[in-house]
Amino acid sequence: MALPIGETGSAPGRSAPAGGCTACGGARITPCCTPEQMQALAREARAFHAARLRSGRREELDERASFTQDDAACLALCEDCGLLLRWPRPSRDALVRTYAGDRYPEERLAEMIAAQVACFRGKVPLLRRLLSGGAAPRVIEVGSFVGGFLEVARTAGFRALGVDPNPQLAESCRERGLAVAEATLEELARGEPAGGADAIVIWNTFDQLADPEGVLRAAARLVRAGGVLALRVPHGLAFRTGHALRARARGPRRRFLDACLAWNNLLSFPYLHGYTVASLDRLVPRFGFRRVAVRGDVLGMLSGRATRGFARAEERVVKQLQLGWIALQARDPASPLPAAPWLDLYYRREAPPGR
Repeated sequence: MALPIGETGSAPGRSAPAGGCTACGGARITPCCTPEQMQALAREARAFHAARLRSGRREELDERASFTQDDAACLALCEDCGLLLRWPRPSRDALVRTYAGDRYPEERLAEMIAAQVACFRGKVPLLRRLLSGGAAPRVIEVGSFVGGFLEVARTAGFRALGVDPNPQLAESCRERGLAVAEATLEELARGEPAGGADAIVIWNTFDQLADPEGVLRAAARLVRAGGVLALRVPHGLAFRTGHALRARARGPRRRFLDACLAWNNLLSFPYLHGYTVASLDRLVPRFGFRRVAVRGDVLGMLSGRATRGFARAEERVVKQLQLGWIALQARDPASPLPAAPWLDLYYRREAPPGR
């Protein structure tokens, strides 16, 4: 019998990760979603978006409802820090090969760029404040994707470099005058001077890393003392909370919760990790970073020309309501922000020992 999401228990034939929790190393890891449930949720997400697209073109549906992590897997919960993690998970090299091979319809790229620019435009002011001025801060973005942040950073006067293993996306960025290296951060760090970056930002990518410690180790080498590491991740607590509410809801309330989750890519769980503030605060400081800010957020707009009119309106309304709900929770500095489907966390690089 499938385990209800948000509850834990035993899952025959599925062992917990041998090394413990990816974030805190804890051994109290229990399944909260079976492979069969994971596949059922993926089908529900696909049906949700199929009903909102004008055409039946497979590439349009795949871009919105199919993700790299759509294979059968357990979803497990760390009882110590709240991290959600897929198990088993692919190796680092296998993931890099998969991301390098992803392809996107050319006509959709412009919409994706515009959605990212709109999303990231509001993040630059806080990043600049945390960097305490500086004429032209040097920023490295890990997983630069279609280059939305790189465009915003360039307009704001940052010297921005993206790293992404996907040749199609890297070339698309370079054609627009953006600097992108087809590499991983670990590869880049081997040829860069220590402390040569004012900030490293990892938007919508950190959750898909099979080896987050390797990336954090590289970031710790590259970011100068006093510099900033920014992470944007899907919120594991919001996934669990949303599905627990959804399981008890009926009628319009159920449809509203479906929309809240689906428009934020959380109706299914296409990620390796669903982080929380607590889990990242157990992981990131081990590499010499101290958290200085956290913000709740929604995912950038998914709808476009191929989306039906009612669905575009639905996405806008749902996300405005969610942002209001997040703002109410943020009034309490100690709130874990369960209404926030996405989290932005900012960490400052501490001076190395002896400095």
